[in-house]
Amino acid sequence: MEGKILIVTKKQNNLLDSLKYFFDQEKIEYMISDHLHSIEKDITNLIYFNLEQEDALELSLKSVLPMIIVEGQKQLIKNSSNTINYIITSLIQDEENYTEVQKEYLFKKGIYHIFLQKVRELLENVNHYNHMIYDLTEIEGVPDNWVFNFESISETYAWLSRKNKSLSSSFPRKVINFYDDKVYDDSLKEINYLTEKVVEIKNHMNVIDLFILTKEEFSILKNNYFFKLLLKHVSDTYRLYLIDRKKLEIEEPMFLQKMLDGIVVYDDCVYRDTYQDEFSLGYVDCNQTTIDEYNEIFDYIMNTYGYKVNSESDGNEFFG
Repeated sequence: MEGKILIVTKKQNNLLDSLKYFFDQEKIEYMISDHLHSIEKDITNLIYFNLEQEDALELSLKSVLPMIIVEGQKQLIKNSSNTINYIITSLIQDEENYTEVQKEYLFKKGIYHIFLQKVRELLENVNHYNHMIYDLTEIEGVPDNWVFNFESISETYAWLSRKNKSLSSSFPRKVINFYDDKVYDDSLKEINYLTEKVVEIKNHMNVIDLFILTKEEFSILKNNYFFKLLLKHVSDTYRLYLIDRKKLEIEEPMFLQKMLDGIVVYDDCVYRDTYQDEFSLGYVDCNQTTIDEYNEIFDYIMNTYGYKVNSESDGNEFFG
């Protein structure tokens, strides 16, 4: 989509954040203003939040641009010659303090995603709609299940990279790793991801790695270039534990099943690997109950079965 969008709104809210997210993802130029006093020449479309009576008059007099009016209740602009379409939604009043991952869920899959689909349709307007009204007020706003998948492996890696870079040092990134040829396969995406992880550790990012594997798997992994780098950078901020998978299979099979094929516990979500999915590497769960559950599982497994590695030779000693 070519052009530049002017968004006119008098306050910040989640609906505005959804538009910014959408335009950034789609590489669409936009600007935000709280008035219509002047419209730059390169503006091609107008999105206006919360229409009021004086706004309607101003729009009808000043703007000849195609526009989308977003409001909580239907209010039409009369006697206007330009193209105007409407989206009616209660999201205009949504000021809930969502986490960043919950916002991403809502923008990717929830009611905000539906809103953004309608915005795209009305901006492209291939059917030449005029005075089309989309009423989204009856659509359920709060989801039952805060889980979202990725559409591709590339998208998964991009999300993990972006998420890891955004973390503060106040909460440790808790990672549960299993040996798998798909992870240590020397693919470009995997090399880039592992390289980023090493850089983060060198920069004192707070990370705890649990490696759950057998003696045979460890004998392969210990020769991996990136695993060697991890061992060299064990510190106060980077902790690495080995866990005997066979022992876990006997004593805690239920926990083992919950952790396959790998988990990352963040402060506001849990990322879970699913290598069976050929289209993406995993999914994200933002449910607070899931976050609490996996924090407890991680801490229990680490404290009960974890062997803390302090040097490169420790792994050999652990597996004998």
